[in-house]
Amino acid sequence: MRKQYVILITVVGLVALLCIQGFWLYHTYYLLHRNLIATFEDGFARSIEKEVYLRNEIHKNQIMNGSVVAGARPDQDFYNNVLAFHEFLLTFDFPISLLTVDSIWSQRIHDEVPGTVKYRLIHTDAGGKVIEEINRGADENSTDTLRIERPIRNDNSEYLQMIIDSPFKLVMRRMTVLLVASILIVFLLIYIMYRQVDTIFKQERIAGIRDDFMHAMVHDMKNPISNLLLLTGQLQRGIYDDNPERKELTFSVTMQQINRLLAFTNKILTVSQFESGKIVLSKSEVKLKELIDSLIDDYKLNPAKPTAFTTEIADDITVYAAEDYIGDVFRNLIDNAIKYSKSSVAINIGAEKKKSGTIIRIRDNGIGIAEKDRKLLFMKFERIGVTDKNRKTGFGLGLYFVHQIITAHGGSISVNSVPDEYSEFTIFLPDKT
Repeated sequence: MRKQYVILITVVGLVALLCIQGFWLYHTYYLLHRNLIATFEDGFARSIEKEVYLRNEIHKNQIMNGSVVAGARPDQDFYNNVLAFHEFLLTFDFPISLLTVDSIWSQRIHDEVPGTVKYRLIHTDAGGKVIEEINRGADENSTDTLRIERPIRNDNSEYLQMIIDSPFKLVMRRMTVLLVASILIVFLLIYIMYRQVDTIFKQERIAGIRDDFMHAMVHDMKNPISNLLLLTGQLQRGIYDDNPERKELTFSVTMQQINRLLAFTNKILTVSQFESGKIVLSKSEVKLKELIDSLIDDYKLNPAKPTAFTTEIADDITVYAAEDYIGDVFRNLIDNAIKYSKSSVAINIGAEKKKSGTIIRIRDNGIGIAEKDRKLLFMKFERIGVTDKNRKTGFGLGLYFVHQIITAHGGSISVNSVPDEYSEFTIFLPDKT
């Protein structure tokens, strides 16, 4: 449940951040759009104003001295004065120049709006009939347009229209850097939250692994220690002094328990040494069949379950390896085959020589390994398939230990398995180069 809560809180937090980010972007777009419209509207009116006064300046020598511009007053809106001057100039037959308005507008917008602005400048009458038009790259069929209209006669009989193409794109162009930064921030937030959740889960998993390891260590060491206390107590009290055979057996069992404890501690120390790079392998040519036969003889002396071994190894096959460590590899794999098996065990060990090395296969008829567990098989402290701590023991170091040794030899190990049928480990050990 804790994982579900962590994921839920993370998703809710991420959605909330995305909503805030989206609202901020929308508000920014709204302000930029409104500002752009204001820029276009003011620029259009000022362009008309400048054209009218420029026209008045050009024709001032042709205007009668003392002429009064009716309706023009300093205290009124500037555009009303523009209309008054335009009406005044029309009385002298000096009409508005659409080209001049276009030139003034394009220069003004070029200075205030980044990029290319496509537009149509149209002179129409009150009924919408086009008197004159200038098109600067605008798509006449576009549905994304901004229309600005200004009357140029006091009686509203004529208008100038500015139709700007794709104002949305113009706003988005202004927001390019902001959008890119926002996208990067969103991805960064997602990555940070992912790493946070992943770290929480890893910490939870590490805590579980630690508990499993401590339980396994206590469980696997408690029995031999208890047995040693019992056996050494019996020997100390001399209860078998009159029975040499029983005394020898007690010594033998005591040594087995000591060796079992020693094997546990050596495995942990060896893994630590491999990880720190402190182990130097002393390799030599090892006769594989002799090594495997020796291991099989050990298991036949004191079998945990009825176990049948078959081998397919030629007498002349050798591997270039550190004999003690490679023997531990085979011992671990055989232990697992017996441990994770049914009531009777059948183990087949085969080997074949290849051009660059030797392939060894160890196959059993055990419970198998689910496909989803195979990627975790050689990881440290992983105990695949353990659901009852009291049912299967172990530190979760065996296959990790095997993988470390094989890797240190420059080889590789893989597994093929069918649940409830078999598991087959394939080891490749390179020849001496």
